[in-house]
Amino acid sequence: MMLAGRYRLVRRIATGGMGTVHEGVDERLGRRVAVKMLKEEYADDATFVERFAREARATATLKHPHIAQVFDFGQDADRHFIVMEFVEGEQLGDVLREAGRLTPERAVEVATQVCSALAVAHAAGIVHRDIKPGNVMVRPDGQVMVTDFGIAQTRGQTALTGTGSVLGTAQYLSPEQASGQGATPASDVYSVGVLCFQMLTGTVPFTDDSPVAVALSHIREEIPSVRDLVPEVPAALAAVVARATAKDPRGRYSDAGQMERALQESLAARREAPTAALPAATGTTGRPGGPSRRGGAVSRSWRLAAAGLLVAGLLAVGWMLLFDNESPEAASGPRAQPSIRPVQLSARPSPSERSTKPTPQRKKTSSGPVIPADAVGGNVKTLEAQLKARGFDVHKVDIESAAPKDSVVATIPSPGEPLSAGQSVVLIASKGQAPQDPKRHLVPGGIVGSDAKEAEQRVKDQDFEVKTVDVDSTAPKDTVIATYPAPGTYADTGTVVLVVSRGQ
Repeated sequence: MMLAGRYRLVRRIATGGMGTVHEGVDERLGRRVAVKMLKEEYADDATFVERFAREARATATLKHPHIAQVFDFGQDADRHFIVMEFVEGEQLGDVLREAGRLTPERAVEVATQVCSALAVAHAAGIVHRDIKPGNVMVRPDGQVMVTDFGIAQTRGQTALTGTGSVLGTAQYLSPEQASGQGATPASDVYSVGVLCFQMLTGTVPFTDDSPVAVALSHIREEIPSVRDLVPEVPAALAAVVARATAKDPRGRYSDAGQMERALQESLAARREAPTAALPAATGTTGRPGGPSRRGGAVSRSWRLAAAGLLVAGLLAVGWMLLFDNESPEAASGPRAQPSIRPVQLSARPSPSERSTKPTPQRKKTSSGPVIPADAVGGNVKTLEAQLKARGFDVHKVDIESAAPKDSVVATIPSPGEPLSAGQSVVLIASKGQAPQDPKRHLVPGGIVGSDAKEAEQRVKDQDFEVKTVDVDSTAPKDTVIATYPAPGTYADTGTVVLVVSRGQ
């Protein structure tokens, strides 16, 4: 078949809810292309035609190495088509079916590329709304491409269907989308969090024969920690997944760019942390809030309200959940304001989890607590009191941050890390005010293990404010044993905290 006298279709690659994708050849330029065609049954439906056009316009505005470029959009008789960059490779879903699950390093590599692409979309006011393995292509060189903005919502556009319609793919659907509310960048963050969960564990959090039942699970049930299924996943990475999949969107990273930095920090902290010192922090800057987990404190009222909206949506509009690609759009709702919540100290991991890493501090014990996985975003005073009551040496550092006052921005050791009796713990807390002149420079690498004064000067040379905390440690006196943020990552708050050993 030839389209517009220019594009020759070679073979069908995939079929989705709204269209089919073909490999094609641009005869004029002599290059391979991917051609997405609107299904014939929708060709006379003005709503679907407009949605198809919106996909083309939305994607065409995004220039990013991990987003397939749009070359052309048009109509040939009753055939509507979009011509895109042809991506050689296979869907991430196929990769996972073959591999089972990915290593933490590879999972982070894939997720950061997805987040990088979505960050560009979010900055342009576009929410993808259907992130899933089928919409992530993996090229032979390992690079990934985010595809199919078919149900994307652009800020300021009029919704094509009323509020209450449910769109997206059930297994990756955020609670607010499942309840018929508008999607925000935090909704994409939730879907990426579920994607990370699947890459790390080999399964999605919720499965059922009915997509409605799966969607209800995203509203009502807690997503388990990835370390419950795969104990060798680094605690810092598990904490990132936990925060990304918080039920309340206020508890997640506010957009994909923030999650991308958190993912990078999670592995950077693991590489930088010496075995005889505290691990580097893994908390992230900017929008606060940790996820709700067992023993945590998800807002009960928020879940009840979401469930009520869901029932109303079921009765009034009906469900339009996708296991493929597209469905009608819903109106975007206002972004909820951040809040802080109490934190409960968690039980120590099982022996199988503890055996994967040495305990860095003095007075090692065979049992005890860990920093809660949902500590970030919780109330610092609550956590501080609980830690002190159990005999830990707690140091609180207040920094300028957009997070609510007295909320936890980060912890050292990082959330999920086991604690030894009497160990020093550093809590980074928000002053409740954003820095007037925030710096977004990299924290110098190689400062963990270096002399404190030298490290302080290197950080100050980057025009950061430096705060130093002295703690007991087996590391040599006046040695930097941890930092917030982690070396090699961005310090968006304008402040770098150096944790320095007092020696023994």
